Amino acid sequence: MQNITLHSHVGSDGILQLKVPLDFTNTDLTIILKVQPIIPPIEISSSKNVEPSILVDKGGVLVARVEPLCDLTDIVRQEREHRTEKLLQQVGL
Repeated sequence: MQNITLHSHVGSDGILQLKVPLDFTNTDLTIILKVQPIIPPIEISSSKNVEPSILVDKGGVLVARVEPLCDLTDIVRQEREHRTEKLLQQVGL
């Protein structure tokens, strides 16, 4: 058995037409149909300064794909430097 994914449109008449690869001409087929609507990504923005997150359909589950606002390594480095400077001031160096 071979799995083939086809994308098709159902018209207002409710008829679904499938065009299969030419490998399957002049042969009998058993078709197993799994109906899954295609949900386009939705852009959401809560403010003008924040990059929009994109909701993407992953097998019927909407998953948010977001970009980080900043690089956390810089924040950790700055905090480490601040604590080191404060400690050096406490010991008088």
